[in-house]
Amino acid sequence: MEPLGRGRASSLTGRGVGTVRSMQTRAADGTLIGCEVFGEGPALLAIHGTTADHRRWALVRDGLAASFRVHLMDRRGRGLSGDGAGDYALEREVEDIRAVVAAIGGPVLVLAHSYGGLCTLEAATDCDGIERLLVYEPAFGTDSLPLWQPEALAELRAAVAGGDRDAALTIFFRHAIEVDDVTLAAMRAAPSWRVRLEAAHTLARECAAATAYRIDPARMAAIQVPVRFLLGSATTEPLENSTRAAHEALPGSELRELPGHGHAAMDVDPELFVAEVRDWLAPRARLA
Repeated sequence: MEPLGRGRASSLTGRGVGTVRSMQTRAADGTLIGCEVFGEGPALLAIHGTTADHRRWALVRDGLAASFRVHLMDRRGRGLSGDGAGDYALEREVEDIRAVVAAIGGPVLVLAHSYGGLCTLEAATDCDGIERLLVYEPAFGTDSLPLWQPEALAELRAAVAGGDRDAALTIFFRHAIEVDDVTLAAMRAAPSWRVRLEAAHTLARECAAATAYRIDPARMAAIQVPVRFLLGSATTEPLENSTRAAHEALPGSELRELPGHGHAAMDVDPELFVAEVRDWLAPRARLA
């Protein structure tokens, strides 16, 4: 894979609503990419995974904003961000992150989850503004363990192409996160299901990109900032496999286990999650 170019420098636009602000910047292909901004302090960029938008961080937002100026990014295709023209590619996501980091202005601390973690690792290979990374279970395939089996990915693509957002989400959570019927029913009853439905049209393309991706230690060697990975002890085997592969590809990176947790510790134990973020990213915590 060839090195990727930087996003174009661009101006911010903002509007104050109490302590909530928003910003947008243009990525390399001209697509508007936006964030909601909360709190004051060191700049923290939070990058969500698949089936989500900036509201993914709702339960930890205020806890993070107590220590950071938090930028909750909408990845392309949802919320404050456009979808761009032409075919989707992981490279566009990478350029989006670089553009947002440049717009915020360094140094920027970065928290990333799942597929957002994969996009962030690629972005960090050439992004001077990033100071430090915390990546929670980056999602991608490996030669030893695919992220998606071909038949499951084909089923997901068919649901998305047919406009059946609920079916697409059901397929995703059963195959990618391995939730049982009881858990899935509870998820459907939660307000966050509506948020996930809004992003369901991005599912197939992101899952296909993550499945095809293979981490390259030579490229990862270009990352020159401290990186810590978070890994739930109760997560799925493919996500454990990808997280350990990423850790092994980055000499000097740290791997920290979250006992008893899976892929959504920010929902199950927000206080623990905020403490983990502060432990790695908050300057005062690092000096303590």
